[in-house]
Amino acid sequence: MSNENNYSEEIISSLNVINSAISDLNQKIELQNERILRLEGVQEKVAIVPPTYVAPPAPAPVSVSQPTYQNIESQPTFQPTPNQNLPVSEKSNLEENIGGKWFARIGMAALVLGVSFFLKYAFDNNWIGEAGRVMIGIIAGIALLGLGEKFIRKYFVYGQLISGGGLAVLYLSIFVAFDSYHLISQIPAFLIMTLITAVGIVLSIRYDAISLVIVSTLGGFLTPFLVSTGENNEVELFSYILILDLAILAISMFKKWRWLNILGFFGTVLVFLSWSGRFYNEDELFVTMLFLTLFFITYSISSLVYNLVRNEKSSGVEQTLTLMAGVIFFASSYAMLNPSYHVFMGFFALIMAIYYFLWAYLVRAITPDDENLYSFLAFLTVGFITLAIPLQFEGKIISIGWAIEAVIMIILGIKTEKVAFKAFGTFMFGLATMRLLFVDSEHGNKDMVLLNEVMFTYFIVIILAYASAYIFRLFSSDTEEKNDFLATKQLIALFLIAANFLTVFSLSREITYKYDQDKRAYQLQEEKRYTENVRTGKTQDSSYMYEKLDKIDSKSSVSLSLFWLFYGIILVVVGFLARIKGVRIGGLLLFTLAILKLFFYDLWSMGTLYRIISSMSLGVVLLTISFAYQKYKDKIKEII
Repeated sequence: MSNENNYSEEIISSLNVINSAISDLNQKIELQNERILRLEGVQEKVAIVPPTYVAPPAPAPVSVSQPTYQNIESQPTFQPTPNQNLPVSEKSNLEENIGGKWFARIGMAALVLGVSFFLKYAFDNNWIGEAGRVMIGIIAGIALLGLGEKFIRKYFVYGQLISGGGLAVLYLSIFVAFDSYHLISQIPAFLIMTLITAVGIVLSIRYDAISLVIVSTLGGFLTPFLVSTGENNEVELFSYILILDLAILAISMFKKWRWLNILGFFGTVLVFLSWSGRFYNEDELFVTMLFLTLFFITYSISSLVYNLVRNEKSSGVEQTLTLMAGVIFFASSYAMLNPSYHVFMGFFALIMAIYYFLWAYLVRAITPDDENLYSFLAFLTVGFITLAIPLQFEGKIISIGWAIEAVIMIILGIKTEKVAFKAFGTFMFGLATMRLLFVDSEHGNKDMVLLNEVMFTYFIVIILAYASAYIFRLFSSDTEEKNDFLATKQLIALFLIAANFLTVFSLSREITYKYDQDKRAYQLQEEKRYTENVRTGKTQDSSYMYEKLDKIDSKSSVSLSLFWLFYGIILVVVGFLARIKGVRIGGLLLFTLAILKLFFYDLWSMGTLYRIISSMSLGVVLLTISFAYQKYKDKIKEII
């Protein structure tokens, strides 16, 4: 009897353990079901009632050793072996995209195509009249919008697709009624399509569905092309486009739908270019510029307003849209205003610079952490100022203006510790220098040596470079590291090098220009003499003239070498007195170049007497310099 009781107790204990394991397993199933439902986006919870096991009444508890079971939750659960070539998450996403999205899109396209084939067959056999065909399309479009309203809350992607198809069907139905069957005139067709666009925008905001607003916007910009009669209706057309752009602006205040901004911007550009290429003339300049300006202001605001309203940092999309809006607006305005109003184009570019400056100030005040957007708007400001200078002025004043602008930019970069400002300023000064060297260096036929417009321009830029190096030193910060890109010391050295290079280059050109004038004067004199000899019948030996021209060339070359020689000495002396190693090295290099040129080129082009005097003078100068280095080498080492 005792054995039977023990046996019964063991069975009951085992059943209790099994019942506990089943309960734990059911709890695990409930948790897994809840996770699956959350992943599927189902809001309603499905109650799952697990089967329960009713154990028979247990007798009095008896101490029985039971096997130990770990918590089911802590046990490793079974996972299906994923595809070796594709992670589980990626595989599920791919399956979701194909099964849930692309199949739906293909299915909608196939459905529309099948209905089209059916309707075409019915139309060809005159089963349905023209008005009936249009009504079928309108009813189908409204029905699809209704289905989209029904499905979109539970099946978001599917509902968007259905609603988008409904909008497309409605657009096409009205277009066919206007263009093919002439059942309605242009104005009703235009108003109905505008209403369809508005419905699509409202639904997209209501559902927070960007695909719907893209379909609606695309249909809105296609509407002018669909209902066009080939006539010029500028005010009506651009008023409609402006209303559509203002709707996009309103949405941009609450939704960060950048694709909508991009689509609206390019749609506006396409409509404007299509109209202007066909209908624009100078008589419509005022109205066209008015609408073009309103378009520009709308998109320059819509690309930035969301970040300002939400106090959110910008991304590259905002900068790109802002840049494209400014560039296309200015280019289109320039094409219409130039050349009739060219005198105002520099002022126009300055207005653009002021506009972007105000934007930069607003961004700094509202979103001070958005350094990228602030810097970008500041560069647009500087860019239009840079553009205004050559548009408003001509000749050498452009190089001077760019050089002044460059110095201002670098000072701002030093004061604000913005490397980008310093880099742009350095680039601008380099641009001004290149223009000075290759565009502004040509002398006029009546220019005097040194006292001419070319030398005056060089003088202004050289003084500006020296003054800039001094100003940079005053504005330099003690916290700036020596290895920083474009550190103040590097900028000072760069501008000193530029100043000395421009000095040597400009004075060398003046020396060459002086002897070129001598050659031209001598050639004119010889031409007059030759003409007189021809008139009187005298002969003239031209070898003397060529010999004289060679001597002038030799004097020019020697004078150039002597100038380099003495300027190099001046640099060496200044470098020692100011204890600036770079200046000393530059002077020595220029001095060495002058010596090599004198010895290997200039001496051999002179006469014997000049060659003797020049070589002896050069030898004395070099020996004197060498003696000075030897005698004062200890002091020189202290300076170095």
